Amino acid sequence: MYKVDIENKDLIKLNQTTFQHENLKERYDIQEWIEKNPEIIEENLLIIGKEVFLPSDIRLDLLAIDKKSNLVILELKRDTSGKNIDWQAIKYASYCSSFSNTDIFRQFAEYLGTNEDEAETKIEEFIDAENFENLNEKQRIILVSKEFHSDVVSSVLWLRDYGIDVSCVKLTPYSDGNGSLFIVPNKIIPLPEAEDYLVKKEKKHKEVRQSKIGSFSLEKSNYDNETLKKELKSSLLRQSNLTPRVIEFLKIILTENKKFDREELKVKLFEKNIGSDIGQAGRYLSNISQFLTKKSNPHFRQIISFETGGSIGEVKNNYYVIENYRELLKTVLEEINEE
Repeated sequence: MYKVDIENKDLIKLNQTTFQHENLKERYDIQEWIEKNPEIIEENLLIIGKEVFLPSDIRLDLLAIDKKSNLVILELKRDTSGKNIDWQAIKYASYCSSFSNTDIFRQFAEYLGTNEDEAETKIEEFIDAENFENLNEKQRIILVSKEFHSDVVSSVLWLRDYGIDVSCVKLTPYSDGNGSLFIVPNKIIPLPEAEDYLVKKEKKHKEVRQSKIGSFSLEKSNYDNETLKKELKSSLLRQSNLTPRVIEFLKIILTENKKFDREELKVKLFEKNIGSDIGQAGRYLSNISQFLTKKSNPHFRQIISFETGGSIGEVKNNYYVIENYRELLKTVLEEINEE
C-alpha cells in the first residue's frame, strides 16, 4: 500500500504492521474506534451497547442494531482471531436472541445514559419503519480481526450454509514510519462483490436441505374423528415449551368462527402472556406456524386452515379452524385440561 504525495508527485510506501507492535489494545483502542465509527465495519449500524454483560459474567464487545432490526453481535480480536472466536460469538448471539424489546431499550438507555422512552424513539427512528415490529427476530454476527485462523474461516462458511448470518472483517494496520497509522477494513466473508449471490445461494441451499429432511409440508391427513382426536391429544400432551403456546393459539382461534390475521393473533397471544411484548409474541407465532407445517403434523393441517406462499419460510396468515372440526377440537382441549 502506498500513500500519495501529491505535491512531489511521489508515492510513499506504507508498511504493514501489527496492533501489538504499535502498542494498541483490543479493548481500549480498536473497540473505541469501531464504537465511534461503526461504518468502518458496515454501513448503517447503530451501536447500542459496549462491554455488555451477559449471564455467567461473560461480556460481549459491542452490540448493535441494523436497519432491518436485527441485533448484531460484534466480536473483536487484535492481531489474530484464535480458534474460538466463532464459538464465543455464537454463545453471545444465543443469549441476545432472548432479548425482548424492553431488554433492548433498557440496554440502549443504559448505554446512552438516558431513559427507555428516548432509547426506543432513537431505535424507531433508525430502523426502517416496516421492520420495527420484527426487532430482534434475527441475530447477526460480525467477527473482526487482523487475521483469521483457518479453523474459524471453515466454521463460518459452514455456519452460513446452515443459515447463520456470520461475517468476517479484516482490519489491517499500516505505518508510514513517521508516526502515522492507517487502517484498511476488508470484508472477506462474504465478499462484497458476491454477497447478493451468496445470500440467494445460501437461502436456496437451506430450502433444498430442509425439504430433503422433510421438515416442511402442507399435506393434510384424512383421519376419522377418533384417530384425529388421538393424534391431537398425543401432540398437545407432549412436554415442551412450545406446547402451551400452541394450546393458547388453538383456544384463540376457536373463540370465533372466522379467519384470524397475524396482527390480531400477536395481540391476543400477548394478552394471554405469550411473550413479554408484541414483538416476542410475533416470534412465538412464527414458531407455532412452523409447528403447523412440520411434516409430522398433518393432523393439525386437517383441522386448521391458513394462507401461505406454499414454501419454506413464507409468512402464514388468516388462520381458522375448519367448521366441521370446531367441536372436536373443543373436546380435545377440554380433555387435555383434565389430564
